[in-house]
Amino acid sequence: MFTGIDDVDWASMDHAYGDASDVPELLRGLASADAAEREIALDGMYGAVHHQGDVYDCTVACVPFLFELVATAGLPGRGEIVELLRSIDGDGRNPEEMDFWSDDEDEYAAWADTLARAEADTRARSGELLGVLADPDARLRRAVPGALVQLHGDPEEVLAVLRRRFAVERDGGVLRALAAAVGELGVRHEGFTGAATAALGALLTHGDAPGDPGLRLSALVQLARCSPSGPLPAGAVGTALDAMREAREEEGSEEGSEEGDKEGDKGDGLVTPTLISYLRHLKASQRGSVKAPWATELLGELHRALDDRVAERFSLLEDQLRSPDWGQRRAAIDMGGLLLTGWRGPHEESVRLLGEQLREADHRIVRWSAGELERLYAIGGPAADALAARVASGPEFLPQARWRETSYGATLCALAAQGDARAVPALVDVLRSGDVPEGLGDWIGRMDPTAAAALAPVLLRRLSRISPGKQPRRTEHLLKAAAATGVAEAVEPALRILRAPSDATRPVLRHAVNALAELGEPAREALPELRRLARDGETHLRVDAAAALWSAGDGTEAVLPVLASGLGADHWSGRVDALRLITRMGTEAAGLLPELRRLVASPEENGGWVAGALATALWEAGRDEDESLPELLRAWSAHVDNRPDVADVWARMGSAARSAVPVVREELAAVRRHNNTGGTGRMRYRCADDELLLRHGRALLEACDG
Repeated sequence: MFTGIDDVDWASMDHAYGDASDVPELLRGLASADAAEREIALDGMYGAVHHQGDVYDCTVACVPFLFELVATAGLPGRGEIVELLRSIDGDGRNPEEMDFWSDDEDEYAAWADTLARAEADTRARSGELLGVLADPDARLRRAVPGALVQLHGDPEEVLAVLRRRFAVERDGGVLRALAAAVGELGVRHEGFTGAATAALGALLTHGDAPGDPGLRLSALVQLARCSPSGPLPAGAVGTALDAMREAREEEGSEEGSEEGDKEGDKGDGLVTPTLISYLRHLKASQRGSVKAPWATELLGELHRALDDRVAERFSLLEDQLRSPDWGQRRAAIDMGGLLLTGWRGPHEESVRLLGEQLREADHRIVRWSAGELERLYAIGGPAADALAARVASGPEFLPQARWRETSYGATLCALAAQGDARAVPALVDVLRSGDVPEGLGDWIGRMDPTAAAALAPVLLRRLSRISPGKQPRRTEHLLKAAAATGVAEAVEPALRILRAPSDATRPVLRHAVNALAELGEPAREALPELRRLARDGETHLRVDAAAALWSAGDGTEAVLPVLASGLGADHWSGRVDALRLITRMGTEAAGLLPELRRLVASPEENGGWVAGALATALWEAGRDEDESLPELLRAWSAHVDNRPDVADVWARMGSAARSAVPVVREELAAVRRHNNTGGTGRMRYRCADDELLLRHGRALLEACDG
């Protein structure tokens, strides 16, 4: 083994931490009989020789020796080496799209050449992987199919050998890896999509023994990937649900065990001082609480592959939320948050089932479900009674400063986010001394005024204990919440800040002004201070003060000059602040129409969010459909976040906005929410904004279509 390794001038090469003279030791470590030594060596390869995906001359020099290791019969850990080779290859990376640390053209050319050599060398030797497809090491057999699809230059040969392996392979994990590789080949090579789809379809009907559901589920995932917008096999959802149930029932049985699991997929107790060890144990701990973790992971892949097929996705989600398995429901809660915020569909049952999780004894399940329901407040009605029942049962222990981190606190936040009056007594209790949530003011704003007013005493008492300018974040949240209650007494703490020395109150000054703007008429007591700020403050503060003046009924004489100045602000945010106040003022701001028309004629000043704020302000100030409609249509396309407000204007225009019907009809026909940008993982979208858009859009269509 390692013929010629000492003939390589490793010391003349570099890696992430200096010269590469230690690379031979790392390579020999990969061949060690000791599992800890192998893991430490592999960590060194990723940490230095292939640091954060970088490729050096020494990385390329390692390629032949890594392939030699893979071909060494009986050597453990070869599956991990195959994964390392795939990473070194780069999977078609484009140097022009990557960040390079130098502007020197020669250095860039040398770096790009190193990447190209890494790809060429790994792919030139990829045929050697064909010889280990039948190796006794199941974990190696799991790694090879995907590597062949990525590295081998002949997709026809790869597809043929993968299909032959299905007939003789018995390990469930390897069978799933084979199916995943066939699907990936169909996705990567358009000319082979049909053949890959045929092979996968055969697995659904012929290629899977009744006692092993994994291959059927994996094949279904890959069929969805190969045909992202085409029809799925008849009964596809039923196939997935049956496979999930079978997986749950068979987990732990002798038939359901897999060869690879016996050799350390679950951790083996091996601990080394490496990142690889940490991540392996973290994954093992997460998978250890789940029956058939591979099935849960495949269902997540199926969700992503189904993408916009919302009917199928909601059916899958509902079944998973009903699962008796803790881990599967945990995964469903996470997927539910993404699906429900990002897609329009038959959401009521899924939301109700999220609410059912609150009846669990496990506080983690309760906390996770409530966290998703808080984001889903706009469509959370089906879970409201479950939230209220959980809150009514009381906290598991006395309220504390960090009450929101408890399952009770998470549930209370979700109920309050819906503006549900049943949250008020509990909020009064926890707000006496606990954390003040950032969203509290928004929650109160959704409540009935009588219920909201009941929160005012505790909020005002908290504010009275804070010196002006101190604890700015808490002050901000308390001021916003107190103003949302609408009680006149909320003027006092804001006015106290305005009258304190400005140096001390600068961090909270805008928050106090905004609270007064929210309170309206009761804020007349603060008119002298507001007029001073509207005259002497910086741009944003002047506009905020103008908003408070107008809200308090001070007329337009002091307000319009401030707004005219704001419309000419250098930064777009200053213009947006002014435009939003003009929208609130409506025709009282008609005197600013010439300034608004100047902005309309300056496209470089009114793109993105400015376009939306400008179009709605132009309509509210002038009420001229012929003038406003072109700008509203432009704002609709300028940024997706403009659409709810633009649709609101069109809905109020009624049949006069008939020219907007085509774009609104197209939007309402989409299954994705308007602000769904295609993110994954923990991504969540503002579904409340989308629900407003849907409501306004439907109102316009009803007005125009009768």
